Order: sequence, then C-alpha cells, then structure tokens
Amino acid sequence: MIQKKYDVIVVGGGASGMAAAIGAAKTGASCLLIERYGCLGGQATTANVSSYCGFFTHGDKAQQIVKGVGQEVLEELHRLGQYDGYTLSPVGNAIVALDQEAVKFALDEVLFRYPVDVLLHCRMVQAEADRQTGKIQKVVCVDDQDRYEFTANAFVDATGDANLAYLAGAKLRYGDGTGKGQASTRILMLDRVSPDVRFKPAILEEVLTKAKRDGYKNLTKESGIVFRVNDDTVCAILPSVWVPDLSAKTLTACERNTRRQAQEYLEVFHKYMPGMEKCRLISTGVQLGLRDTRHVLGEKTLTGEQVLHAVKPKDSVARGGWPCEMHLDVNKIAKYIFVDNDDYYGIPLGCLKAKGWMNLWCAGRTISADPTAFASVRVMGCGFATGQAAGVAAALSQGENGAVETVQRELVRQGALI
Repeated sequence: MIQKKYDVIVVGGGASGMAAAIGAAKTGASCLLIERYGCLGGQATTANVSSYCGFFTHGDKAQQIVKGVGQEVLEELHRLGQYDGYTLSPVGNAIVALDQEAVKFALDEVLFRYPVDVLLHCRMVQAEADRQTGKIQKVVCVDDQDRYEFTANAFVDATGDANLAYLAGAKLRYGDGTGKGQASTRILMLDRVSPDVRFKPAILEEVLTKAKRDGYKNLTKESGIVFRVNDDTVCAILPSVWVPDLSAKTLTACERNTRRQAQEYLEVFHKYMPGMEKCRLISTGVQLGLRDTRHVLGEKTLTGEQVLHAVKPKDSVARGGWPCEMHLDVNKIAKYIFVDNDDYYGIPLGCLKAKGWMNLWCAGRTISADPTAFASVRVMGCGFATGQAAGVAAALSQGENGAVETVQRELVRQGALI
C-alpha cells in the first residue's frame, strides 16, 4: 500500500480536472491529479468529442469568455499548428475543432509547467468520508500493480459522473431527477469525405428518414450535427441511447448498441450521400460519449432562468455562454435555447461546493445546476472555467481564505475571466 498526503486531490483528468489541478497548484498548494485512462482530455480524447464548445458566446460576433488555464491550452494548440481561432457550427455556435493527438500532447505540455503530480492509469475505487462532519478523509486507488491511499485537505470531483461524490455518500441527482434526462451519443469520426459534401441538418434529415423508410432499423437520430475536422475528415454526432445507470451491465449494452448504429450510419452514408461513397469509419472512440448522469447537489443551484437571461451574480467565479443544448429525444436533432442577446452568464461559487460538505468541490458537468442550466454548463470550454475555480477554491478553503472575494481575486490573478 502506497500512501501520500496532498493539499488538494483532483479526480478526473478532463478539461475541468486539469484546470482544477493547475488552479490549485498556482496558489502554492500541493496537488495530485488522478485519471483512469492513459491520457488527459476526458471525452475530447476518449469519446471523439472533437471540439471545445463554450470558450465563446454564440453568434457571428462571438466573444471569448473563458481564459486562464483554458487560454494556455489554446495557445499550446496554436503552437502545435492546431488552433487559429474558432469556426462556426451549422447552428452558429463558435467551436474549436480539435485534433485528438494534439490535444493529448498539449495537455501534457501545459501540465508539465506546474508542480502537479499526475497519475494516469489510476482508478479510484473507494472514498472514505465522515458524513457527520462532511469531510472526505482519503481516496483509495488502484493501478495494475499497486494500491494507493491518498489523503488531502480538499477534493475536487471532476469525473464527469460524480464518481467521487457518489463513493463519499454525497447527495446526488441522476439525470433530471425524474427518470429522464439527456441522451448519450457515440460520435463517429469519418474520413475520405469529399470537401463538397454539405451537412446541413435538413439534408441529413432527408437522407436519414429515407433510410429508415427503406428498412434500416438500427438508426436513432433522424438528423444531427456533422462538422469538419479537416478537409476530408468529419465528426458525426448521431448514434444515441438512453443511459439509465452506470452499471457495467447497462454500459455494455449501450456501447454495443451504439457501435451497431455506427455501422448502419456508415452504410447509409455510402448509399445515400454523394461524396461519401468511399468514406471510412476511422474511430468510434474508446467509450460512448456520456452526457447526463450524476449531478452533485450544491450549496447553490444554477438555474435555466439565470443562464438564459445572462445573469451575472456578484459571487460569480466562472462564465458560461453555450446555449442550452437539449438532447431529449434519441430520434431528433438537439434543441437549442440561446442565451439572451448572445451574452454570457456568471456561475456562483456555491454551485461548485457540495451541500453539507466541508471539503468536496465539483467541476465540469458535475456542478450543481438544474436540467436546463446543465444543458449549457456541461460543455468542455465551460469545464475549464469551473475547473480552475474549483481548484482555487479547494486550495483556499482552509479557514477564512475560502471567502468568495479571495477566490475571485486569485482567479483574476491567474488570468481567468469571472
């Protein structure tokens, strides 16, 4: 058994987790970042989510609303020749198209600049906590060789599925809390696509509904978003499924279901889409893209009304501006509800703090938000912002240093936008 103590432990190495670790380290705190896969990046590098959404507001005059650690990542991608500004999606959202291998390397390079201990291929299997005092004492982790016990003053759950909060016994909501929520999607990466092919939702709907009429039975979405990664490569956000729980049995069925759908979508593209007769399915990701699972219940809850009306509270520690992107029907394209005037909103610090817990913070899509607000804050650009804020708050949460104003000052010092 290997044992070690830190000031802050962050579980999950996606956008929010790596930002949390760096945010904590920049305060001078000792920090450990734990990631179960062999690379950082979360769904950007494991589930083919090949764009960063949420760095910018919506529309032709998009403004950047996330900087700090997120800006460092964009600058590193630029150095690698992989970022030179945003592109607009078919519905007018400003996105940063990604090369997965460049993202893996860029995140490594950015983290190397800071005194953060990083353990890849390390899986958390237990969290010991005193529910009476609301304190997590330690997490138990394993790799293929050793078992670890890590203790810390504060913890950040950046797992995407609130795994740390779940193991600690914190109060959670699954999906929308009524047995429903947003569907999950497997993203297909296809190459050998002619540059002349257009992927307007109306064109996709015509093709996919015809394919269903012609007897294709394993298609779900009848339209969706397909965007270009480069001249001959696209990502198609199509095969979808409901994920009612996170058991191995359920996830196995969902993984197999969406892989079967992927093969059928490929056949349909070959048959019905001119310019895609020879397209090739080069990746379906290491895993299904999970969208809406467990959510931490926080000291505050961000609401859809606050998001859509661009409310900027005084205790804001991060910004969001992605529209509320609702995947409520596995057969239909996502529904978008846009923020008023293509503006941004603020995210209060209390949305990152688990209610009734002294040292449990959350980041990314685990933060406390109602179902409508969640549809906006869940994206990775916003995850960089909430992650950095959670990491700073966790590092400064001992004694009076955890006051909102202190966290805000430190975030501004670190170059974040609040």
